[in-house]
Amino acid sequence: MNYKGGCLCGALRYQAERVPVTTGYCHCSLCRRSTGAPVVAFASFPIDGFTYTRGTPSIYRSSPTGRREFCNQCGTQIAYRDLDDPETVDVNSGTLDNIEHVEPTHHIFTADGVRWLNLGDHLPRYPQGEPGKD
Repeated sequence: MNYKGGCLCGALRYQAERVPVTTGYCHCSLCRRSTGAPVVAFASFPIDGFTYTRGTPSIYRSSPTGRREFCNQCGTQIAYRDLDDPETVDVNSGTLDNIEHVEPTHHIFTADGVRWLNLGDHLPRYPQGEPGKD
């Protein structure tokens, strides 16, 4: 299955040719600040097979190892890349054309989460990042 998506204005489009390695919700403060949302749904795709098919993203260094890719016309944040995990790219699920195909399986960085937000699901919750990832 090909996963396709893009920004609000359409200047930036991408596709991922492989299924996500993982999908989830991130509650970290950097994701909140960079998107303006209290939590961010994401899908981690293998880097091989992920390409931009229209436009070139602007890149913002949000932490020593984190890079956020966004449209320089409308500002939509498309992806996050962790230099410590060069095998995957985390795509903001809301930018996917068919978001229904990437249902979240867990929550990460819940220790940083907004206390008034309760999604009410029964997915596993991890106070820090995903188990098995540095």
